[in-house]
Amino acid sequence: MFSSIGWPEVFTILVLGLIVIGPERLPGLIQDARAAVYAARKAINNAKAELSGDLGEEFEEFRKPISEVAKWQRMGPRAALTKALFDGDEEFMDSFDPKKIMAQDTAGQAHRRKQRAEDRATEAPSGTGSTPAAPARPTAPRVERAGNDGGFDWADIM
Repeated sequence: MFSSIGWPEVFTILVLGLIVIGPERLPGLIQDARAAVYAARKAINNAKAELSGDLGEEFEEFRKPISEVAKWQRMGPRAALTKALFDGDEEFMDSFDPKKIMAQDTAGQAHRRKQRAEDRATEAPSGTGSTPAAPARPTAPRVERAGNDGGFDWADIM
């Protein structure tokens, strides 16, 4: 209800209160307002304690299912699925987690890593101290076609 009230509004209310009530009566009014809020909170807490004490045994059978429902509502979708379907076994759901899947090496990455390790092992260190140059990548010859303005053309694929 009061979520749209900001500091400018609070400041305006304080200034208006200072003007209307006056600076000499404002501290007493603030103390009275604080005492009223404190008394209201204390009355509410006393009523809660009295109701829970008087009706505690009758409502105990309702508290457990309500707390269970509240626990399910606080869970996210993943936690609710693992609890309902897998009895809370998180390891099974980890196989569907994209972050954990992407953290693991794919088969291609593992193969390339193995190939690089083998290539390094087979290279004999030379006594000259110079490092061999990296092999040049082969490039495909560029075919110029008439009327091709650099965009996509099916002839490039065929």
